[in-house]
Amino acid sequence: MPGDVPAFFHSIPGIFVFLSLGGSVLYLGVATATYSYFFVRHRDRYLPEYEADPSDLRKAVFWGIVSVVGNAALTAPVHYLVATGRSAVYFDPARYGYAWLVASFFVYLFLTETFVYWIHRGLHHRSLYTWLHLKHHEFRKPTPFAGVAFNPLDSFLQALPHHVCALLLPVHVSIYMGMLTFVAVWAVLIHDRVSIVRHPFVLYTGHHTIHHHFNKYNYGQFFTFWDRWGGTYKSPFEQPAKFLRPRSVTAG
Repeated sequence: MPGDVPAFFHSIPGIFVFLSLGGSVLYLGVATATYSYFFVRHRDRYLPEYEADPSDLRKAVFWGIVSVVGNAALTAPVHYLVATGRSAVYFDPARYGYAWLVASFFVYLFLTETFVYWIHRGLHHRSLYTWLHLKHHEFRKPTPFAGVAFNPLDSFLQALPHHVCALLLPVHVSIYMGMLTFVAVWAVLIHDRVSIVRHPFVLYTGHHTIHHHFNKYNYGQFFTFWDRWGGTYKSPFEQPAKFLRPRSVTAG
């Protein structure tokens, strides 16, 4: 075993349990915190028109947990390969030098950004959308609980570029695991309808609210450059105020 890999990573069932429990705690913790802050405690400031739909919230949580557990089953073999040294992931930061450690982050980010965009866009093709991706888009007015509410195969496909990088690209374990964790948190945050981050090249909440409303724009992972190049970009500042909470005069 490379490094000091915990005992529960010694088997695929142990990894599955860890990913299921850890992923559920992360998802429910972040989603509950952001929902409580924006949709409950400070609703009058951020989302005054919001009316809670208990059945919709229960459905989002149900599919969120199904997605987390389903992905744990699908990705456990990949994590087992990582833990047993059978992937391209390495544990000693000095193994390939610190210059590559820094460079690999940007290579990894570019590759995942590119393939996530095209996979997500492909999932909106009529041959895949209805039976696979529609489950997520049933939440036309998203809440943080809808952040990972997917058919598990759908969310696995969108995360697949990260796992392929782990198998083929020499990348430090902190980059691989850190990016997977950040993707999960980011997925929850961009469903809260409140645009705190507003850089024109960052695909923030306003962009993703538009994605849920129109179903054909803003497919990117973290950035907007592929949407701009591919003709699928739509700015929140060109839309009604509901797509950009709280409203700002800054263009983006």
